[in-house]
Amino acid sequence: MKEVMEHLAFLTRLFDFADMKVKIASFYGVIASTLLTIISTFSVSILGISGGLFLLLFTIMITDYITGLRASKKEGLRFISKKGLGWVFKFGSYLIVLSVSLSLRRELCANGFEWMEVPLIAIHFYILVHILMWELKSVDENFKRLGHEFKVLGLITSIFLIVQDTLKKKIEK
Repeated sequence: MKEVMEHLAFLTRLFDFADMKVKIASFYGVIASTLLTIISTFSVSILGISGGLFLLLFTIMITDYITGLRASKKEGLRFISKKGLGWVFKFGSYLIVLSVSLSLRRELCANGFEWMEVPLIAIHFYILVHILMWELKSVDENFKRLGHEFKVLGLITSIFLIVQDTLKKKIEK
């Protein structure tokens, strides 16, 4: 039993609030928790998506931006600040589209069109998945420009196109 307790001795150091390292870690923990709560609240109430999906979208867009810069640098192209600003407008327009989709759904449900909620949720989710696929495709293209080819993104794109064609056929009937 004494051996087990010796292995757990590090726990006392974790909760020693007199130690400056613990105070700093606690401070950063509170800041991170507050930021994640704000992001999650914003994304759920304004965009209609979870905080995790919002962070996924943001991460994929940052990856697209960084890989695009690296690919341009490799090809010897000059960085233009308008392209960086374009990224901000693109991200903002994605957020506006998601927000309008959620507002439309809420407005219709508030005015007696509850029967449309399920199809509108599906459309809202489809919009999000479509945006994510656009961005993943762009990341994939940037990686190809950098000399890397990932077959996984190609597989995801193939599956997405199959689902998209199936939905088109169902809608056209």
